[in-house]
Amino acid sequence: MHQKLGFADKVVTDYTAIQGDLPPEHAQFYETCLPFIPVTTLDESGRPWGSILAGKNGEKGFVHSRRYTQLDVVAQLWNGDPLEENLQQFDGKDVLIAGIGVEFPTRRRNKFAGVVSKLQRVGHDIEMELTVNEAIGNCPKYINIRDLQPQMDRLPKIVYKRPSLSIEDRLPEDVIRFILSSDTVFLGTSYVAKPEDASRFPSHVGMNHRGGLAGFVRVRKDGRTVVLPDYSGNRLMTSLGNIECTPLASLTFVNFTTGDILYLTGEATNLVGTDAHNLMPFQNALTTIHTTGFVLVNDALPVRQKAETEKRSSPYSPPVRLLAEEAAMNLFQGDERPEALLTQIKLHEAHIATFTWESSTDLPITPGQAIILDCASFLGTRQYQHMSPINPTSVNDDKIRTWTVSSSSTGPTRSFSITIRYKPGGALTTALFSIAQKLQQFRVELLDDARPLQLAVKIAGVTGDFILPLSPPPQPRRDLVWFAGGIGLTPFLSMLSSLRETVKDEQVNIRFILSTREPATLLRLIFQAYYGVDPQLALPARTPNPNIHLDIDVFYSKYEPSNSIQIPSDNIRLRQNEGRLDAAFISKHKADVVGKDIYVCGPEDYTQTVIGALTGLGVEPDRIRTEGFFY
Repeated sequence: MHQKLGFADKVVTDYTAIQGDLPPEHAQFYETCLPFIPVTTLDESGRPWGSILAGKNGEKGFVHSRRYTQLDVVAQLWNGDPLEENLQQFDGKDVLIAGIGVEFPTRRRNKFAGVVSKLQRVGHDIEMELTVNEAIGNCPKYINIRDLQPQMDRLPKIVYKRPSLSIEDRLPEDVIRFILSSDTVFLGTSYVAKPEDASRFPSHVGMNHRGGLAGFVRVRKDGRTVVLPDYSGNRLMTSLGNIECTPLASLTFVNFTTGDILYLTGEATNLVGTDAHNLMPFQNALTTIHTTGFVLVNDALPVRQKAETEKRSSPYSPPVRLLAEEAAMNLFQGDERPEALLTQIKLHEAHIATFTWESSTDLPITPGQAIILDCASFLGTRQYQHMSPINPTSVNDDKIRTWTVSSSSTGPTRSFSITIRYKPGGALTTALFSIAQKLQQFRVELLDDARPLQLAVKIAGVTGDFILPLSPPPQPRRDLVWFAGGIGLTPFLSMLSSLRETVKDEQVNIRFILSTREPATLLRLIFQAYYGVDPQLALPARTPNPNIHLDIDVFYSKYEPSNSIQIPSDNIRLRQNEGRLDAAFISKHKADVVGKDIYVCGPEDYTQTVIGALTGLGVEPDRIRTEGFFY
């Protein structure tokens, strides 16, 4: 794996960090800090399965260490956990086992591997002696912080138990949703030694932690191949190395709120470089797990996240990458990437601006789609870092940025605009806004024509399926409902501009519901897209399309003089609402949304609020299209 990933010049001595016995501080960690330990064991056919080893009612202290190579475990299992059946193989012979201890409130973690050397069972209660022959401390890089507490009142229930799947089988939709909503998974692997290697490199199993933002693990359209991206780590490659030798793996997903646990096993394959990019663009290494068996148990985990506490995501987690098959993508490869030259900057206010670019070749951009920019030439290429406490996002920064195109495009175009909000700590937005503000101070003429700056980036592609139907059916009237949260209005600017230029023989009624902290600024952008000019500068010189009617509700928490914008058209209605958009407002306007084509774009919590309210009114899910900024 070092060779495949280009680390061939790395002196591979990291294995010396793996100790042959249990360090005292590790033993104390397992004894006093952990309410549960994810472990890996093998079934009768040699497939790895992840399990959750826990004491009664999720209390700490179910593990003890009497000597430097031994852990004594007194645990309680539940129906459906694979460990119950896998331990049936114990007949006095050692059973391979590996575990990882993760203390979620502190992000501390350690790993061990070895064998089950003694076992006693009475119902769900087990007593095990584990002989440890491998131990290592791990970095806390992608652990999401949670405050956990014991859950006394549980009733574990097997929802699915499918240990073997046929060729035609797919994962149920609720299982796929479980995977796509997870931000934590435990990866089990195995290494089966060849007879000639067994004395020097004996067989073993491994257990590891993988974390990221919710949705970082994807599922292919076949409904059973799970895709696990590999983020920059300590480069030991213990898990990927196991998979390279023995192409099997398990994934164990845990819902810390409901206690549901999904156990999955399958055939694993590592993909790197072009093979990885073809499946998950811009991801240099990943593992696919073609599911051969799974079990889902509800209400099983004996700990839960404390009420009224918030999960804190790891600052090292990169943005979620979608699979190429999940979204329409038109990608340029390597040296074929065209160049985009910055041509104009328009500062709408201190933290919102539109940057216009000119491509060296025609781009097939559909209104609502996004442009993928390779900014390595501008931001500099990434150098390997294991950890970077001062700037953690830099560790996984591939210099690829994706922005929704806010300008109109009714066909191939060379000019495109992106309207963005300054993101504190964001490498690209910090650089662009710094340039814009300096030009405003000292060279204001370069805002209108920025070509002399010769600021150029590469275009990696065009992506997105959050678009209006390309060929709507002939009809005299079309009703659209657009929900935008903050800068989530950008795809709608492109759609509105395009409609202004193309609608001729139909009436288009748009119910536009906008939530923002900058109503004056964002409303001005909407009207500019509607009229084709900025209404703040002067009355529109162009007549708006009389077939497009806008009915706008804007929500904001602080008053701004939005009504000072001149709207010289009877085709626009504007209502201002102080406060947050909520389900009550959507329910009150049920007649405006039911039966309509609905588009939602904004932050995750905003999108979930809107979708929850709409589905509560009986809106069919296939009438709702969302853009979740998964890039």
